[in-house]
Amino acid sequence: MEKINVVILSDDLDLRIEVKNLLQREQFAISGYSDYGAEAKTKIVNLFPEVVLCAVRGKVQESVFTFVQDLLTTVRSSMVVLVTDNISVDLVNKAAGYGIRKVMPFSGVTPQDFSEELKTVLALEQQRSLDSNEGKKVRCKVLGFFSGKGGTGKTTIAVNTAISLAREGKRVMLLDLDLQCGDVAISLDADSKYSIVDLVQDRGGITIENINNFSVDHSSGLRVLCAPKSAELAEYVQSSDVEKIIDIMRPYYEYVIVDMSSAFNDITITACESCEEIFLVYNTDILSLRNAKMSYDILEKLHQKDKLQFIINKYEKGIIKPADYTKMFGLEIYYVIPYDGNTAISSVNKGQPAVLSAPRSTLGSSVRHLTEKVIAEHTGIKVLMEPEKKKKKTRGEPKKSKDNPKKK
Repeated sequence: MEKINVVILSDDLDLRIEVKNLLQREQFAISGYSDYGAEAKTKIVNLFPEVVLCAVRGKVQESVFTFVQDLLTTVRSSMVVLVTDNISVDLVNKAAGYGIRKVMPFSGVTPQDFSEELKTVLALEQQRSLDSNEGKKVRCKVLGFFSGKGGTGKTTIAVNTAISLAREGKRVMLLDLDLQCGDVAISLDADSKYSIVDLVQDRGGITIENINNFSVDHSSGLRVLCAPKSAELAEYVQSSDVEKIIDIMRPYYEYVIVDMSSAFNDITITACESCEEIFLVYNTDILSLRNAKMSYDILEKLHQKDKLQFIINKYEKGIIKPADYTKMFGLEIYYVIPYDGNTAISSVNKGQPAVLSAPRSTLGSSVRHLTEKVIAEHTGIKVLMEPEKKKKKTRGEPKKSKDNPKKK
């Protein structure tokens, strides 16, 4: 049974623990805690809870209602419940006016009764959302990015795709499984204190709470679980850890993007087995084509053939063409991304993915269109991303025309 994802809000640290103890662990997962400060809203947006518990001891201040009102303008998929020891008819009516679905006591109630009532309220809320076509859940899709050859741009495409999905309002986790040479953190300019190694070594075990605690938030809404900073730490992560991490993530994210190592080790093989689709990222040169054949043959022997899709990156006209991949493997090319070296290098050096720093570039626009295709195939809904605004001409700038070409 999937656990219900909960965030607890309170300025009272003791009350947070008291409310946490009212939630039965086998039914609920505490994704995080916060007060009612400025960062709380961002945290909730990134944690994607099904329930937000606002816990207050004594009189409920007006600022709590204001916070909830502001929160619900952004987070439409979460149900807000007020937990207090000071319940009155006026409070219940006022709470309903601000969008709070239930007012519940935290004193004089058993964990079993509290948990059962909360589950009942959530079930009614989810039914209401389905009846009005709101809050429809989409099954998680795990997308792996692999290349048996370095330098194909695999990580660049994986990172930009993850960012693009997050900017479309999707709940996205980016998992860096290139444990010895992972570059995801650098590509995002993310200075994370923790990595996947800290997660698997934590005494609390691999839980959704710890996954969120040891991952880092990106400004785009993306969450990232980074590779270790030192290559020798990779040995602490086992294939069973990777399988468990991905399985636990599934109920809480719409997309899990996995950037894999170029080596066929136990970690990579387990990741491939956990993916719904595996994007093989290659270029149009003879070395890429040769390596693609070797990788394809290995993945076919591992019974992963049906998951494979080719993305041709850095495409330039030459001897090798995307059609050669189709001819060799019998697969239609999933997407072709033209060469845009200047944008790719600049974005990596700045730690700003192209879809953010240069959305109108060849690389940026190509990944956005790739994302449209991924979403459409996953949800059955065609997404038309808002085009970037064209630069306005300054007053007095001459109009270009065929009849009046600009003089050299």
